[in-house]
Amino acid sequence: MNPFLRLALVLLVGAVLVPSPTHAQQSPPRDTLRLDDAIQRALDDNRQAQIARRETDIAENNVSLGNAGFLPTLSGQANYSETTTNSEQVFLSGETQSTDGATSTQSGAGADARWTVFDGLRPFATYDRLGAERDRQAAATEEQIETLVADVVEGYYDVARQQQQLAVLREAVAISRERLRITELRRDLGSASDLEVRQARVDLNADSTEALRQAVALSNTKNQLNQLLARPDDASTRYAVAPTIQVDTSLQYAPTQQTALQESPALTQARQALRAARAEQRELRADFFPTIDLTAGLNYSQLNAESGFVQENTSTEFTYGVSITLDLFDGLNRWRRTQNAEVRATNARLAVEDVRSRLVTELTNAYERYQNRLRLVALEQQNREAVRANVDVALEQFEQGTITSVELREVQEQFIQAESRLLTVQFEAKQAEVELRRLSGQLLDRY
Repeated sequence: MNPFLRLALVLLVGAVLVPSPTHAQQSPPRDTLRLDDAIQRALDDNRQAQIARRETDIAENNVSLGNAGFLPTLSGQANYSETTTNSEQVFLSGETQSTDGATSTQSGAGADARWTVFDGLRPFATYDRLGAERDRQAAATEEQIETLVADVVEGYYDVARQQQQLAVLREAVAISRERLRITELRRDLGSASDLEVRQARVDLNADSTEALRQAVALSNTKNQLNQLLARPDDASTRYAVAPTIQVDTSLQYAPTQQTALQESPALTQARQALRAARAEQRELRADFFPTIDLTAGLNYSQLNAESGFVQENTSTEFTYGVSITLDLFDGLNRWRRTQNAEVRATNARLAVEDVRSRLVTELTNAYERYQNRLRLVALEQQNREAVRANVDVALEQFEQGTITSVELREVQEQFIQAESRLLTVQFEAKQAEVELRRLSGQLLDRY
């Protein structure tokens, strides 16, 4: 072989032997999207996250003394009326008096206050229930936001995987193109057949097709990430992500489970629902107690008349008092509501136990998957190193003419497949890590 051609082949095939960006650190391009920036943008702009936070604001606003029934109520009213009278009066003395178009006006204003000072301690139970509903909504919002963050992290590293897969396939295209050129030169020199040239061309076309398909897959994955980040529909996909898939290999089951049982948003929601159900029981027990109300009122009225015995009357009234109300019989509806509340409290307690059991099961499964993927990553890294050594040997034999270009192609395909499998298991290991953190309520602390 021509020494120059052999050197070119060595340099080109050696490009595959250089660790891909998945396994080597390199400075990111200027338009690289950082993971923390992506997460922050999703938290700020994602519409579902905004809706969830506003639901929490509503629940927070509902926790007030007035909504719980601690504060008095004050109402005011005002009135004005005008009357036109036509009358004819005959007195005992025989005198008569006629009035046509006599006008009288009446106006008034007043204010009434009512304060329930006792109704079976219902306001305390209501305030506790409102606080439980607020905390449950806050946990639901946290769970929704953690799910969003998990989707962003997985989407981000899926882009990284697709990005590196495209780089591998483009390297395969470059190698196949050089292999075709060398094979054509060998045919011209009489050391290769037309069959070898056609096979090299078929392999080049196949590699080019795979690279084009991978470019579309990468663009689609970026569009999905753009949607999570609430970017405009016409947002560009001309950006890169971090060149490595970083997997935390230090997670341990026992501390993760302990944290999950304390911090899991799903379990927190179930516990707060139980707290709200018990507070509702206390609210309904208040129906069996009397209600004591303090009342006060201030009223002002004025009358002006052009006919009748009184031409003008002005009065101011101030009233106050206390009232006691006890519902003696309401068709046993109080007992029905109380029994239903007890059933709801029992269901809420069972729901806490069910959520806890499912959480432990999901956590166990996620941790086993996490450990399995870490072992697969180690195995695939070993496979890649072994295939890399095979490429070295095959390249030397190809230079010596002891193997054909087709045999070299087979070794190169093994290397590309090993790279692809390693990228896949690294991504799956990252997914398992993210799921563990999400289930245990640690995802927002980590990112």
